[in-house]
Formats: sequence, C-alpha cells, structure tokens
Amino acid sequence: MAKPKTFFIRNARAVDAVNHLKPIELSIQGQTIAHVGPPGSLHPTPDADILDAQNQLVLPGFIDCHVHLRDSGASDSIQRAKEDFSTGTKAAIAGGVTTVLDMPNTNPPTATPEAFQTKLVHARRTAYCDFGLFAGATNDNANTVHQLVHDGAVAVKMYMGASTGSLLVDAPGKEEPFFKSAADHGFVLALHAESQDCLKRHEALFNETKKPRHSQVRPPQCAEHAVEAAMQFIRKYENQTYICHASTAQEVELVRHAKTQGLPVFMEACTHHLFLTADEELYHENRVKMNPPLRSKHDVDALWKALNDGTIDTVATDHAPHTLQEKNQNYWEAPAGVPGLETLMPLMLSAALQGKTTLETVQKTCCENPAKIFGLNQKGQLKPGLDADLVFVDLDTEKPVDESTLFTRCGWSPYTGKRLRGWPTQVLLRGQTVYANGFLHGPLGRSVK
Repeated sequence: MAKPKTFFIRNARAVDAVNHLKPIELSIQGQTIAHVGPPGSLHPTPDADILDAQNQLVLPGFIDCHVHLRDSGASDSIQRAKEDFSTGTKAAIAGGVTTVLDMPNTNPPTATPEAFQTKLVHARRTAYCDFGLFAGATNDNANTVHQLVHDGAVAVKMYMGASTGSLLVDAPGKEEPFFKSAADHGFVLALHAESQDCLKRHEALFNETKKPRHSQVRPPQCAEHAVEAAMQFIRKYENQTYICHASTAQEVELVRHAKTQGLPVFMEACTHHLFLTADEELYHENRVKMNPPLRSKHDVDALWKALNDGTIDTVATDHAPHTLQEKNQNYWEAPAGVPGLETLMPLMLSAALQGKTTLETVQKTCCENPAKIFGLNQKGQLKPGLDADLVFVDLDTEKPVDESTLFTRCGWSPYTGKRLRGWPTQVLLRGQTVYANGFLHGPLGRSVK
C-alpha cells in the first residue's frame, strides 16, 4: 500500500494555552495531522507540497453540536425547501464548521432504528462536512433508545417542553427513565430544558393576544423549573447530562452549583443568546423568535461570565433555517428558530478580539469541549494523529454579514449588516481542501460514529 501523501503548512499562527498567538508549522499525512511545531521544526524535501498560511490563524475545525438541518432523509420531506444536509453542511463548511451534530426533531423524528438509518444513509451521501446524529426521546422509547446510541447516535435529546416538531416527553413519570438509561448505558442525555406545564400556563395567558412578546409567552422561569427538575435526577443517577441553549442567569447558577458538587453536567450557550437581547423583539418580531426566547441584558451578561469562568462548556448555534416567508406569518403560526452556522466563527472571534472573551476560550468551547463531551476522539485539537480539520482565518479583515453570500438555503441571518472579523478563508476536512476563496468542494462528509 502506498504511503499517504504528505504536505506542509508554514507561516501559520495558533492559539496557545495563555491566549497568545504563536507561530507554528504543520504537516499533514493523508487525512491526519502528522506534526505541529515551531518554525524550523519541519524539513520538507525541495519538491514537497507547501502551503503558505501567510501569517493567518489556524484553528481546529469548529464543532457545532446543536444544529437543525430539517432533513430526515425521507423522500417526501417537505422541510427540504428551507434546508437539507447538502445546503446546511455547505453553510457549515463556509463558516469554518467541519463537524455538525444534527438534532432529531425532523419529520419523521429520529427516534426509531428505521428513521435513524434512513437519515444516516442520506447524510452520508450528501453532507459536505462530518456529522453526527442525535436520537430522540419519546414517551414510549425509554427502554429502547439506547439501541440507537449503539447504532451510532452521538447522544439522546429529550424535549422537556414543546418546540419545533412532535418530540416531547411530557407524560407523568416518563422523564426519569431516560436519566437512568443514560447512566446504565453510558450515553449523554441532552435536554431542551423548558417545563411543559409552565409553558402551557403562560401560553394560556396570551392566547387571545395577536402579537405577544415571545419572551413573555415563554418566560425565564419555565427554563429554570426544568433545570431544577433535571437536577433531581442528575443527583440521583449521576448520568452525563447536557443542558442545551442556556438562556437565563438562574440556569447558570444551578449548573455552576452542580459542577462544584462534581456532577457530570454540561452547559451550552447559543450565539443568539450571547449576542442578542429580548429588546430585539420590539424591532424584528418573529425574525428573532426562538425557543427558548431571547432574554434580558442581565441574563446575557450572566452567560458571558459563565462562558469565561468555564461554567458554560460549549457554544453552538441551534441553527434553525426557517424561511422569511414562514417568519412573516402571524406570531402564533411563525416557527421558532434562526439560522447561524455561517456566523458562529466570526461572531465568537470578533468577541475575543474585542475583549469580551479570549481566543483560548473560543477554541475550547467551539472545538475541544464539544469533541470531549460527545466522544469525537479524532476532532477538536491541533495534535498529531487527529483528523486534519483545519480552518485558516483572517483576523484583520472586517466585513458585514451579507445575505447574498450565504450558503444556507433559507438565505437570511439575524446578524445581517453586522460587521465582523475572523472570517474563514480556507477550510480543510481530513486533509482535503473543501473551501477556498468562496468556493466549495465536496460532498466529502462522513459520520463521526
């Protein structure tokens, strides 16, 4: 068997452990990183392939561990009008995201072996980046959902409150068995933590209001009650639990306290909850409707503090590519969610360059921690032996978010016009260039499990 081809990268910079940019050079052999070291540590032959990084920052490919590509793989899926695995993973690659973890609330839900295999086969044919699939919890599959993890699901997602799609665990006594199963079978249980009883009570208060504020229909206490309820089971079973899209200061405090007790609980923040507040609802109405809703500046400040002190483990997008036509319906019909894959990297790197966080924290929460939590052992770091998922980033050029250049099929962004730095210029997926100068190559994505 022929030895895998090696090429070399020079004049690059990387983030070190103390948030400095250090000069490095790398070599890639086949699909993996072979060497990372200081300038002069490589000795290529005169005829070797050498890529000049031109002093750009090189990062591990980002891992977005919370996306909704709306594509079940079913031939009659009506969701593909706004996104599918092809267009969604193109958007990911263009945004420097080389791995996505897709949520199970598709039509049909990814909650049975048949639905899981259909989606997996379809994604393998069409994905431009690497991917993992969540399995969905239902009122009826607590005793069997671990089989989907055995089949390759990266985790199990449980909806404690209703959101997009039909997945919901709300029957009395149905939540606890999933915590026990997660402990017994060693999988991560991810939670959409909003209390369904709380949501129903507050929705009833506004059901005759034509244009209510979403942040009032689904108030902070609904999220807080759900996390409090989950903590009872986490303490009992000590299973790995992942709190999706934290949005309130009280959720942060509950998780911070749990971590001081050594409980295996992880917390995710999404970019819209970090960069937008509930005041946006006054101007953009349904365009910024998402579950859970946008919150107060006090909550946003608490999220940034938690991000910087390590209470928040990951930053994701909850990419939900609804069309503007859908968003322009009346409040009660308009779907919840916003697109975000193509803006995750420039938003977070711009925040680091502005001093709101650090480059080291961005790399940990968008690369290293997602890989560790979900067992993606070949991803997340610039280390020999790991997949050569590399993103070359221009830290100097500032430009606005431009809807005309987006790859997502829904074609819009809640950040349109916002000027950001830290845009990807070139992306490698397992050693192959899949994005450069605005052009994509693929599909080359594969399942991470």
